[in-house]
Amino acid sequence: MKVPSYDKKNRRQAFERLPKGAYVCKILNIEEAKSKSGKDMLKISFDIAEGEYKDFYAKQYQANTSEDKKWSYDATMYLLFPYDGCEAFISRNWDTFWADVEDSNNGYVFDGNEKTVKGKTFGGLFRIEQTEYNGNIYDHTRLAFTRIAQDIRDEKYSLPEDKLVAAAAPTNDDSFMDVPTGLEMDLPFK
Repeated sequence: MKVPSYDKKNRRQAFERLPKGAYVCKILNIEEAKSKSGKDMLKISFDIAEGEYKDFYAKQYQANTSEDKKWSYDATMYLLFPYDGCEAFISRNWDTFWADVEDSNNGYVFDGNEKTVKGKTFGGLFRIEQTEYNGNIYDHTRLAFTRIAQDIRDEKYSLPEDKLVAAAAPTNDDSFMDVPTGLEMDLPFK
């Protein structure tokens, strides 16, 4: 038997998952995108800004030696623009995000230019979310809700329930936030 050669640089890296919890986050990049159903949204890349897990996703990115490394999907949130006839939670998510960013950054006022939010902080509540792929279930620690950063520091929050595959009901309508196609990402800051 002839054994093919291998490339050590292509080795799967040890994976550490961010523990579910509450963290102060920093926005690294923000850009406009489209959902699968064609709705306008913002793709917001972030990292942990304070505490034991500061720069968690940047460290993972830097430690990845594969040639096709990408910024973590778990460190990206998608925020749908409110639109005529949208579900109330879409408008509420939009309003909450911007209010939390303003209230987390003394003196900052969102003026409609999403580029001004780069480098700003916000509080994040993270939960375990499961995905199923080819019959396997994978756990991810994902941002569930934003909060004011000071509320995280002062421990004024309740963690959301985990979102497990068995409890998740499939949906085919626009009441659920679409995840865009082509999730390949470059480093969100240059």
